[in-house]
Amino acid sequence: ETEVLKEICLHLKERGPIAWACGEGTKNFFMQTAYGYPKAEDMPPALSFPKARTGQFACLAEYVKFTNSLKLANPEMCVKNYYDTGLTVSVMMATVVQEGTSLMTDADGLAMLRDASIGHIMSKLNQVTTVEQFSNQKSVYNFFIGDGACRLNGGTELTLHLMEGHATKA
Repeated sequence: ETEVLKEICLHLKERGPIAWACGEGTKNFFMQTAYGYPKAEDMPPALSFPKARTGQFACLAEYVKFTNSLKLANPEMCVKNYYDTGLTVSVMMATVVQEGTSLMTDADGLAMLRDASIGHIMSKLNQVTTVEQFSNQKSVYNFFIGDGACRLNGGTELTLHLMEGHATKA
């Protein structure tokens, strides 16, 4: 029995790695056939803020909820939120989570929170505007930057001008 298993393993190693046998894209086809196709929800109504919801971080939490609805209505579209690390944005994120809404971020967004670097946010902003794979795709990217980073507003403007190829006459 041991010899038979050794022989089978030897022949499998000779043939190369194990992979999905029916070709590229067939796994998705079979999974969708078996479990159905996700149905997009209706487009959310236009965003409006009742007077009672305009205080503190409620408007921003409502906007993040709106972006979640937008993603559910357009599953194929890229909709992502990126958050700076700081007191103001952390309180805003807590408000969003407290209302039971997804933060709609990705691995890069989590890395930004971990690194606590405004440079990471500027780098991602540059990436989504200059890398063709991102800039040619219909997308919604939101960057939430707190009041501590506001002093970097001039730096942000400079970054955007450099990305667009603008130069000063100084």
